Amino acid sequence: MEAAFAIIPFLFMLVIYFAGLGFVIWFAITLIKSQKERNAILKDISNKLDKIEFKNKEE
Repeated sequence: MEAAFAIIPFLFMLVIYFAGLGFVIWFAITLIKSQKERNAILKDISNKLDKIEFKNKEE
């Protein structure tokens, strides 16, 4: 009976370990998705700026 209670802290630590690992993976995926979206928006802005002709004040 004592052996059954001795395994509970081990299982608790295992659950905490996997929860932390899952959080790190979720955070990395979320960060990558937001960076891809930001890059797409910046590329769109860059393409629009390439089409605009800027005039110098000297002209």
